[in-house]
Amino acid sequence: MQEDLGKRIALLLGSGRFLTINEIAKLLSQPEASVKNELLKLVSAEKINQRHFAGRDYFQTVQPQPQPNTLSAAAEDYLNRRHAARKLGDARTCYHHLAGKAGVALFEQLLTQKLVVPTSPNVYQLTETGRQVLTQYLGHPVRQKKVQTCIDFSERRLHLAGKLGAELLAKFVGERQMALTGNRIVRVLKPVRQKSLAVAYVS
Repeated sequence: MQEDLGKRIALLLGSGRFLTINEIAKLLSQPEASVKNELLKLVSAEKINQRHFAGRDYFQTVQPQPQPNTLSAAAEDYLNRRHAARKLGDARTCYHHLAGKAGVALFEQLLTQKLVVPTSPNVYQLTETGRQVLTQYLGHPVRQKKVQTCIDFSERRLHLAGKLGAELLAKFVGERQMALTGNRIVRVLKPVRQKSLAVAYVS
């Protein structure tokens, strides 16, 4: 029975998005204690990533599945139907950096272009090429190695955070590619397509 629960948890997390213990338990109609026990086994076996963020534990599969299954589709539907996801999902601020679909797209492009690489679960750093490209794009030396990330509240994927995230958002706003509003919503005025950065997103 527990083995079956472990398989169901893995399937539920198949899309690669983060879920809490409470959400996993609800979606699988299982007691939280049983889910927590099985999650810790999966984390120990390095099949699931665990990250403590903003006072909660979040869980994500190590290897997202290319094709959706019934359980992962149910998780996607649940995450996409939340009020916060519908209201704030496209583009918004998180502290002073970019969040929502736009923020997630930015971080995924940095990974795709190998400007940022993972060094261990939930830990990322700039490559030498990444520092050079961002130095050129931002117009000042970028010397940091470690890259800070947040679990995006609406998207449940990672977005760029910290000083670098704030500088990139300020650059987008300064070049009138994005505009800030008084309620945290960010208006994407035109696609972010900088040749040196290779980032594209349209809200």
